[in-house]
Amino acid sequence: MLKNYFKIAFRNLLKNKGFSFINIFGLSIGVAACILISIYIFHESNYDKHVANSENIYRLNRDYIDGERVDTGIHFSANTAPTLITDFEEVENAGRLMSNGLFWGAGSNEIRFDGENTQYYEENFTYADQAIIDIMDVQMVYGERKTALSKPNTIVISETIAEKYFRNQNPIGRSMYLNGNNERPFKITGVMEDFKSNSHLDYDFFITLKDVEFGEGEQTRWFQNNYFTYVTLKSGVDLIAFEAKMNSILMEKYIKPSYKLAGFAGWENAEEKEITNLQPLTAINLYSTHVDYESNSRNDIKIIWIFGIVALFILIIASINFVNLSTAKSTNRAKEVGLRKVVGSSRSQLISQFLVESILISLIAFIIGILLSALLMPIFRTMSGIDLVMPWSNIGFIPSVLGVSIIVGILAGLYPSFYLSSFNPINVLKGKLSSKSKSGGLRSSLVVFQFTVSIILIVGTLIVNQQMNHILTSKIGFEKDQVVQIYSTNALNEQVETFKEELKKLPGVNNVSISDYLPINGTKRNGNSFVNEGRDGLDETIPGQAWVIDEDYIETMGMTLVNGRNFMKGRTSDEQAVIMNQAMVKALRLEDPLGKRVSRYGELWEIIGVVEDFNFDTMKTTVRPLCFFSGISPSITSVKINTNDVSSVLASMENKWTEFVPNMAFRYEFMDASFAKMYDNVSRIKTIFTAFAILAILVACLGLLALSAYMVEQRNKEMSVRKVLGASIQTIFKLLTRKFLSLILVALVIAIPIAYYLMNTWLQDYEYRIEMSWTVFLSAGIMVLIIALATISYHAMKSALVSPAKVLRSE
Repeated sequence: MLKNYFKIAFRNLLKNKGFSFINIFGLSIGVAACILISIYIFHESNYDKHVANSENIYRLNRDYIDGERVDTGIHFSANTAPTLITDFEEVENAGRLMSNGLFWGAGSNEIRFDGENTQYYEENFTYADQAIIDIMDVQMVYGERKTALSKPNTIVISETIAEKYFRNQNPIGRSMYLNGNNERPFKITGVMEDFKSNSHLDYDFFITLKDVEFGEGEQTRWFQNNYFTYVTLKSGVDLIAFEAKMNSILMEKYIKPSYKLAGFAGWENAEEKEITNLQPLTAINLYSTHVDYESNSRNDIKIIWIFGIVALFILIIASINFVNLSTAKSTNRAKEVGLRKVVGSSRSQLISQFLVESILISLIAFIIGILLSALLMPIFRTMSGIDLVMPWSNIGFIPSVLGVSIIVGILAGLYPSFYLSSFNPINVLKGKLSSKSKSGGLRSSLVVFQFTVSIILIVGTLIVNQQMNHILTSKIGFEKDQVVQIYSTNALNEQVETFKEELKKLPGVNNVSISDYLPINGTKRNGNSFVNEGRDGLDETIPGQAWVIDEDYIETMGMTLVNGRNFMKGRTSDEQAVIMNQAMVKALRLEDPLGKRVSRYGELWEIIGVVEDFNFDTMKTTVRPLCFFSGISPSITSVKINTNDVSSVLASMENKWTEFVPNMAFRYEFMDASFAKMYDNVSRIKTIFTAFAILAILVACLGLLALSAYMVEQRNKEMSVRKVLGASIQTIFKLLTRKFLSLILVALVIAIPIAYYLMNTWLQDYEYRIEMSWTVFLSAGIMVLIIALATISYHAMKSALVSPAKVLRSE
């Protein structure tokens, strides 16, 4: 019997090639989209789960509470980790990472190996405790894992770096020099395996923290926070109880006494304003969008949910096509059902027959979908920016996909099977089924659902694009266009200012500034505390950034001085002067700031100017307080150019660089490109979202195309009679398209409030965001109407233009 079911199913597929193709192709697109998105979701939601004992590993976060505002930080003092080990029996291990480029050696460096003269540029340096290697289960290719970072001036490099510089050799024992410092060699004591693509750590160099101190007293101060702190708890520890105990002991025994000794106001109630909590290692990737200075590469759990829903909807839309076409074609199979019942077929046999057909279509579609997803994977890999691969090696992949295909086939075929098997043989064989088959209530509802989803996706795509354009083109308080960032200028040492003056002489160069502190991610940040003169110990300090800039910085960056003056070269008094942004003036409640002084850790600085607020974090946050201090921070030199001949001025700068540093490559980047990188993750999500929105609309239109073809076919005789009675082509076209267009309008009415709510929720993440305009929804509606009209017009016009004589000649 089963063999007979399959034989009949194949015959029906071949008999109705057009409908079979649309069913299978539409479903295969949905399957491919689901597989690709599922691989993406699996990758993102499994971050760090490969780490041994990951369920007991946590990173410390701290909430800073100021009224209704809560800021979350991930930087802690140097003594937090060792204190957790000594004071808490629940802690199995604790370790620190320090990747802040503010401190020499962290971030990026020019490197040189012993016995060589050439310097190379590399990124992804961090200082680390030996405990980090143990906690994060870092595996070694060469070297002893248990002691790799246990001695001073040692360094562990990644397998990629080892292969790059020591191809097929063991580099253990070799020495590395950073930034031209020949007095401080770092001995390579280990080569670690590269971090996996779904690890939140992506470092290539671990520099030991053994005997390292970043400034006098830095290792013992509880208010100098520079380190990421990771802990491993013993199995069975009550997390909530431990967090409460940890907060209480750290506050009462260490933090509050330290704040009191330093003279900080409000130290008595510090526990109400600073709350430390433990973030599970496996939650860092998807639950850190609220964390200050977290990596931009982190994803958002909301995005995972959205993509999952989109994938599901694409599959549902494709399945709806199957249900619609099966019920629409019911009259073509009505006589088959009637005859089968007359000769003795039971309803259960008919249901089985139609379910087998549905499962067969689903299996074919899923097989094609798997192949499509494999073909599209390189494109999707580029879109996502993640090294995703098809999980062929996973023994459960193919069985799982095939199992889902059977489930989808059964679910999609249930209604058509019960519907078709319910036909009364007497009515069918008398030809009395047509009115029932054209009632179409379910089909209409499903079409409305398809296009409701499609409209929501279109609106989402338009608003995401508008928000991204707003971010990249709106006024942000500085000019990022035609600013060239030249890197590693600290290698020039005392010649850096001479290099700056030489660049100023080049044609096409407007201005030049030396500073590592730029309003883009990846440059230096230095969080300090400020208070008005005479208010130390009385007022709570204001957290703010302290940036070191030269006298040409503000002009080079195109920033606006709204009050006071700029720094002046050679003016001794400016060595104790400060320029604030408007946010800092507001935070300090200064009505007339010029000439007043502000205290930074007890040292007084005179306010000589106020600069207009500019965005130096992502536009998801408000502009924070910031102060400029006069000085040189020499790793980056920014050059403002004003010429259309960009290649010529770049060549001139490179020639000048070679004169100063002949053994080092000239590295540069345009600031607008660096700025755009801050939103790489959002940009990639926008691309993926747009692509799958187009797929969803394509699948919906495929169903509409087939459905309109069939409905036109069913009404051919009616339309021919109308033409004989004098109906015009325009009238016929309206009659054939009116129902579909009315369904699209209903979908538009349903979709608009849903889309508004969803996108308004998404925009809440951005402090600087667009206002949703009614034109977006109008554009989406017009777009869908045009797409739908174009889809159904072919068959409608074909029916309207056909000669009535050809249709009615047998009547």
